[in-house]
Amino acid sequence: MKEKEWYKLDNIGVYYAPLRHKKRQIIFRYTVSLKDNIDEKILLEALKDTIKVFPNFHINLKYGFFWYYLEESSKEIKVSKEHEPILHKLIYDEDDLLYRVTYYKKRINFECSHILSDGRGSLEFFKILISFYIKYYYKLNIDIDTNSSSIDRTEDSFDKYFKHSNGYKSSHKNIYHYKGLVLNNKTRYMEIHLNANKVLDLAHKYDASMTEFLVSVLIYSIMKEMNKRDYNKLIKIDIPVDLRSFNNSESSKNYFGLASVDFRPIKGNTDFESIIKVVKEEFKERINIEKLEERVNTMVNYQKLIAARLIPLFIKDIFMIITDKFTSKMHTTTLSNIGRVKFPDEIDKYIEYLSVLTTTEGFQFTIISNKNDLCIGISSIYKYNNIIRNFAIFFRDNNIDEDIYTEVC
Repeated sequence: MKEKEWYKLDNIGVYYAPLRHKKRQIIFRYTVSLKDNIDEKILLEALKDTIKVFPNFHINLKYGFFWYYLEESSKEIKVSKEHEPILHKLIYDEDDLLYRVTYYKKRINFECSHILSDGRGSLEFFKILISFYIKYYYKLNIDIDTNSSSIDRTEDSFDKYFKHSNGYKSSHKNIYHYKGLVLNNKTRYMEIHLNANKVLDLAHKYDASMTEFLVSVLIYSIMKEMNKRDYNKLIKIDIPVDLRSFNNSESSKNYFGLASVDFRPIKGNTDFESIIKVVKEEFKERINIEKLEERVNTMVNYQKLIAARLIPLFIKDIFMIITDKFTSKMHTTTLSNIGRVKFPDEIDKYIEYLSVLTTTEGFQFTIISNKNDLCIGISSIYKYNNIIRNFAIFFRDNNIDEDIYTEVC
């Protein structure tokens, strides 16, 4: 009998594994809407070929006395018609896979645990899956680019590029947190679709990048809901930054750094022009490889401590759960821009749009674009979403119409 492959968890996977028992597991959801209804048999064929490219995705989360690890799964590869709520829990026991592929009418959905991969790594899996499906369904005579080796894809880039760090210090005092009426154990998921070229043109009027501009709109939307007495508090927006391009990594595991944009409302800087000026300065100061690696290396350094290696897993789990409760209070919200996703023209012409969502403990923005569609995926646990309303109104006031889809799960 063939011995099963096993894989070491990366730095982020080690952090999220103990949190699998939470009501809201940390999961990404990618969706593509195509021109025609989905054929289940062809989708299954496409998934099987995608798993051949990414064998480290078809795995189970296992654990020993000291560490979690990932093991090749013997479970059948399968797809199913969507019948569960969006971003439903993936992991209940050791035999559960860390991903699922579903479909409904013209849409293909791919949901992936953050234990397994980050936004960019899971996107690469999804792009190959879409490409295989479109190739088979429309009988295209094209090659799918799968040139990266399995060794490169399973590389732990956190460990490979680790450098000893003196420690990262972050301001976490007096941070503004939105306090709204919470839905009863549910999350509202929304998609806002905008004209990407119009948004980019508007960003360029302020001499800003797309991400700088969207972060500024988010801060502006938050401020409209703040009481004046909260103006001494810090609006802190976390921004995940893909590190692969900095170090020429092709890993499909987690490999990102976390930057933060800080904005403290004070007299005279509450208009949008003042906000975007501060945001651009924050980006210039914080989003560079030196700052990002300093924060990443601090996290990796903790795991490399010999004392930590000798602590039994159940004690580490308790520590990680406590740490998660603490770190969740260290920002106002998160905005993650996956960026523009390109396909060969032969494939792209069959795609209507892409979208991405993620689970949240508060509210969170995740952005992706394809062709001229900019999709802003929003997750919120709140019943009334005034911040999100303000965000949408900003674009309407600037003559950029939006389409909004919403679902409560």
